Amino acid sequence: MEFLTPRRTLPWVVPAVWAVCLLLGTVVVGPPGLAGALVGGVVVVVFFASTPAILGPAVTADPRMSLVLAVVFFVTKVVALFALFLVLRRAADGGGALDAETVSLTVVATTLAWLGARLWDTLHERAPLYDLPESDVDEEPSGD
Repeated sequence: MEFLTPRRTLPWVVPAVWAVCLLLGTVVVGPPGLAGALVGGVVVVVFFASTPAILGPAVTADPRMSLVLAVVFFVTKVVALFALFLVLRRAADGGGALDAETVSLTVVATTLAWLGARLWDTLHERAPLYDLPESDVDEEPSGD
């Protein structure tokens, strides 16, 4: 059996978990469950996929600002996520088109799938941890 190459598990693990959440939300809750699973999956994908999409070009343009940009972008995402969950909670409390439990479970499940796939990809990446010396023979220090 051939194993997947590194950086290849994320594109199929997260959609598979999201599809299971969509199916279960629809079967158990109905249309509000389907809508809740759709919203929950979109929130997770946008939250995690926006980091390399936004920070990649910015860090390439000015690497010295990478830490500052990463912290500011992370805080911005957390504040936006908090505001989004307040809006979604009010929409779900009205007995409307969203099921709050389905949104929550989908967010948790797809987040764990995303982080697990990224961890798997990172642990199985064949990146050198150090540079090998140029020559195989150690040079003897001179007695001078």
